[in-house]
Amino acid sequence: MTDTADDLREVGPWGQAAALSFRFLLLLACAIAIGWSVSNIRQVPADSQAVVIRFGAVARVQGPGLLLAWPRPVEQVILVPSSARQIQFAITPFVAGQADNTPVSSYGYEVNPDARLNTGFLLTGDSNIVHLEAQIFYQISDPVAYMIAAEHVGPALERLFVAAAVSTVAGRDLDSILVARPEIASRNGEALRRERLRADLMNAVNRRLEALAEQGDGLGIRVTRVDLVPSIPMGAKGAFDSVLVVTQGAEYAIAAARTAAQYKLQEANQSRDRTMTGASASADEIISNATTQTASIAALAQSSNDMSHAMMMSRLYYDRIGPIIKKALRVETVGKDGDARLIVPGASP
Repeated sequence: MTDTADDLREVGPWGQAAALSFRFLLLLACAIAIGWSVSNIRQVPADSQAVVIRFGAVARVQGPGLLLAWPRPVEQVILVPSSARQIQFAITPFVAGQADNTPVSSYGYEVNPDARLNTGFLLTGDSNIVHLEAQIFYQISDPVAYMIAAEHVGPALERLFVAAAVSTVAGRDLDSILVARPEIASRNGEALRRERLRADLMNAVNRRLEALAEQGDGLGIRVTRVDLVPSIPMGAKGAFDSVLVVTQGAEYAIAAARTAAQYKLQEANQSRDRTMTGASASADEIISNATTQTASIAALAQSSNDMSHAMMMSRLYYDRIGPIIKKALRVETVGKDGDARLIVPGASP
């Protein structure tokens, strides 16, 4: 220490300043070297994962936690979202009408005369037009492919979804996409068909992503959910409302006609029941009278004894002939030979 102080005194003030500057620069260089050596030591957040690139090649992929990596330019660390994280992505071509000043109201979008501005409208399988607002949720399945695609992920995903939406919507009718006609929407299975549209779109996009991956151009993502807000053009809304009013009027008229028909049917059934009851009572009365009047004849027919038969015939004769003779003015009897004639005085007039 004494020797160093003696040396500084010997070199003079300028030499002392130079020596101190050299020492300061040496300490600064050591601090910079230490900082550079630990510059890539970091903590990976819980919702992220790190891709470590060593001299331009992917060295490893590490999940959340403490990451130990060589400093740049030896190794480069790129953070990407974790595989469990849901990433939301809006399909801007389907809402481009707002940016182009296309009128929008609570009833939906208006078709623009310029066909190039109607990017949000799609043609359905039954020749109707529907507007879609879409939000996609996806997860990273291959962090290396996702890192390589980088800024191309968004535009590529938009194109894939638009292509899938065009083909999927073209194979469905309007009622399987949204509630256009309430009288049909209440049928069994219609709600399930509308819910299936989201699953069909998700599967269609994933199939296109898999095809890109097989070609070596994968985006490293997988779609997990698709949210849709379908609507019909403003002009079509009024037309559907008019159809609904007419349909409801027709259904009301049909219901009234059915009610009147049921009322007439009940009246006819009641009249038929009254007629049948009256006819049945009259028939029973006629049968009873006929049975009473023919009781003697029926008893005579059932008699099998000749003596009883003769006695009954005589009794019936006297019972019936008496009242007849009493009512006649006169009675003439003729014998078997035609000669003898007995004139019996009849009842006085």
